Formats: sequence, structure tokens, C-alpha cells
Amino acid sequence: MRKMKRAIPVVQGLLGLIMVGAGSAKLIGIDLAKKDFERYGYPEWFRFVTGGIEVIGGLGLLVGLVFAPILAVFGGMLIIATMIGAILTHLFRVDDPLWRSVGPAIYLIAGLIVTSSRVLDLVLAIVRPGETGIAHSDRKGRDYR
Repeated sequence: MRKMKRAIPVVQGLLGLIMVGAGSAKLIGIDLAKKDFERYGYPEWFRFVTGGIEVIGGLGLLVGLVFAPILAVFGGMLIIATMIGAILTHLFRVDDPLWRSVGPAIYLIAGLIVTSSRVLDLVLAIVRPGETGIAHSDRKGRDYR
């Protein structure tokens, strides 16, 4: 269990960096991203929306590592939804070979693991303040660990 507790932030950070990079490539308009979205039959504005969601989700994971764990939950949910859409696009919209869905499937699983772990940490911080490492404060603003 301790190894898993140590691995979650590493996975969260890596997934955040990957999503910021992938989303930035879509926003900048790298040729590969443009050609992929043309092949998918999506309009150009959808590439910008997808890229923006990936960047925001990745930043949520990264900021959630240090400052506000709830941002990791929101970022993870954005990534989960985006990866479900990517898998469905590869499998049904363009009838890609199965291997084209492997990357999004890995990111989906990583997003599910990180998000569920962070949700559990937040719930435990409410139920058992001080046991998760997440600060809990009372109504007067006093922090407890």
C-alpha cells in the first residue's frame, strides 16, 4: 500500500505533463495533430477545444500535486472524458486498428487511478482529518493534520 501511495503522485505528475504537451501540440497546430483531426472528420475548432481541455486537465493534475488536491480531481475527470472520446473516435469514427487506442487507453487507466485515489484522499480528509496528509481546517481557520 505504501508503494502505491508513493506511485500515485509520480503517475499524476507524468500524466499531467503528457496532457499539457499533447494539448499544447493541438493548440499550436502541429502538422500531425492537424492531419489527425482532418482524418477524424472533426472541424478545426474541435482540435482547439480538445487541446484546451487536455492542457487544463494536465495543469489541474500538476497544480493538484502541490496546492489544491481538488484540482487534481477536476483535471483527472477532464482527462478521463477526453480519453474516452479519443478511444471511441479511434474505434468507431475512423475504424483505426486497435493499437491506435492503446495510448488513450493507458492514459484513461492512469486518469482513473489518479482521480479515484485523490477522491478517496479528499473523502478521508473529511471523515478522518489528519490521517491523509491533507490539511483540514475548522470554521475558525485552524489547520489540523
